[in-house]
Amino acid sequence: MLRSRQLEYFLAVARELHFTRAAAALNIAQPALSQQIRKLEHQLGTPLFERDRRHVALTPAGEALMAHADRVLADLAGIEEEMLAWRAGLRGRIRLGTARGAASPLARVLAGFITAVPGVEIELREETTDEMIEDLRKGGLDVATLATTPSDPTLHLYSFGREPLVLVTGERGVFAGRRRVRLTELQDVDLVLYRPGSAVGQTIVDALAAARVSARFRFETREYRTARILASEGLAVAILPRAIAEEPGHPVQIIRLQPELDWEASLAWSAQRRPSPAVAAFIDFARSHPQFASVG
Repeated sequence: MLRSRQLEYFLAVARELHFTRAAAALNIAQPALSQQIRKLEHQLGTPLFERDRRHVALTPAGEALMAHADRVLADLAGIEEEMLAWRAGLRGRIRLGTARGAASPLARVLAGFITAVPGVEIELREETTDEMIEDLRKGGLDVATLATTPSDPTLHLYSFGREPLVLVTGERGVFAGRRRVRLTELQDVDLVLYRPGSAVGQTIVDALAAARVSARFRFETREYRTARILASEGLAVAILPRAIAEEPGHPVQIIRLQPELDWEASLAWSAQRRPSPAVAAFIDFARSHPQFASVG
């Protein structure tokens, strides 16, 4: 029977692809780690790694085990948290991912939740939508706020509604003084592009393609605030969620797009694992909080 410690040893080597570094991360001796991996391979009856003096790589069997190991360890951690919660009241740790456009309203929700449930710790990560969906599937995140509502049977989703995307420019930038700008006017205009995996970024790219517009993506970033700074200095225009554009920061002019673009915020958690009591409490709290109800 596989043990959780064996999976932890295996994952350390699978992630590092280096036995010495993996042993250091686990705080054990490298020969002891090598011995444990050999025992695991003997137990499973198949090699998990191809290795020589210079190279370590996963075998097909190792890749298959890695696909399961993260989820299994996350499930075990969830079981332990649930039992601790039953014993000691509502306690535990929530690994929470957030889309950057939802960070401000999420902070207000978190403030209320932590006040109501002080025994729960929150680990907050800002990631792209694609990264969060993958982490939810693998068990690396417990719950996340996404900038989309993907059609994914592995996830439970609760929509918070839609919010407009707006164009921002500097005081002397392109379109300064305008109240509305048609998408077709972005032809050959310098525009900030968001990194792959951004749902908002994909919405923008799809809308420009549908309008047959070829904007010049002069800068690429994963941060809305960086896009705002670039627009404020007149280096490019940017398209942001309205709430981000209206926050205090570098001065920009906010311009409505025609046709209007929007993004949809949603709360997502795994449909393949039962939430721990702490995660379930947060989901219920967030779904009923007026801050998210006002996003749309």
